[in-house]
Amino acid sequence: MDREKRSYRWIWWLLLILLVALGTWRIFFRPASQPPVSVAEIRSREGVPVTVHDVAPSRWEHWITFFGKTKAVSEAQVAAERQEYVSSVAVDVGDSVKTGQALATLDTRVARQRLAAQKASVTEKQGRYRRLLALQAAGGASAQEVEAALSDAESALAALTDAQMSLSRMTITAPLGGVVTGRFVETGDLVSPGRILFTVSDLDAIEAVLDVSPKDIFKMVKGMPARVQTPNGWVKAAIKRIEPTADPLTGLFSVVLSVPAGSGLSPGQALEAQVQDEDIADAIVIPYEALKQIGGERTVVYVVAEGVAEERDVITGGSYGGAVRVLSGVEPGERVVVKGSDRMFPNARVWVQEDK
Repeated sequence: MDREKRSYRWIWWLLLILLVALGTWRIFFRPASQPPVSVAEIRSREGVPVTVHDVAPSRWEHWITFFGKTKAVSEAQVAAERQEYVSSVAVDVGDSVKTGQALATLDTRVARQRLAAQKASVTEKQGRYRRLLALQAAGGASAQEVEAALSDAESALAALTDAQMSLSRMTITAPLGGVVTGRFVETGDLVSPGRILFTVSDLDAIEAVLDVSPKDIFKMVKGMPARVQTPNGWVKAAIKRIEPTADPLTGLFSVVLSVPAGSGLSPGQALEAQVQDEDIADAIVIPYEALKQIGGERTVVYVVAEGVAEERDVITGGSYGGAVRVLSGVEPGERVVVKGSDRMFPNARVWVQEDK
């Protein structure tokens, strides 16, 4: 037992000696800690971290965004031609109709009474004319009497035709095939000549009417490619016509686009459209982020060569989708700073990073 106790003591003493030795080594032989390296030191040694864009000719498309409304190419407003009460309405908004189909009917009682009276008048006056004609042959009537009777018969016949037309106008019909896009009448309404009762539109042919500012109207040319936003995405279109005068209230011009059938658009919808004013196969295009404005007068980029950024003045064209077309200032094969351009200065050392 004593021997075992002595063995444990030796183990504890050995552990204590090792701990003391380790502490002594850490105090006297530990390497001195290095001070942290500052960002400024890293930049002075490695350069400013940046990402770059390799300049190369590429396809450039520039689109101008406008807003407007759709309208049907063929659209008719159907108006009443006589003053009368509406006895029935046969269609509602959204109904498809054919040319000549009845949309509504006006009260025909007065028109039918007039028609019956005119028919009786024609019968009477034609009978009188025939009797006088027979009497003239027997010497019992003068030529003047026969001529007057003929004139009365012809007048009665003309009045009958007018009464028949008046009765036919009591049925309001569709002037073209399409869809009822507006209904402004109810059964029992008293309508007057000229009052709009329905709007009928041909939905197979839709136009988009865009509002264009004076600064953009000079860019518009008939036939230019365009596209419109629909429920099914972007659909190709083209400029159909350009109105020559501006709206006196808004100062905006109307540019009309032709929209293909099946676009899913309906007349009267607000929409977004774009017109393509540039399509260049080999333009110089760089990220818009690469540009830096200096003093509000200069636009520059920084071209990287052998780890140094050279400041270049550039002339730019249009911008679209986060990119900008450069007209002069950089050449294919050069590299321009993108991320980090806001920290650039002439002849700055740069540290090119991979764009993540």
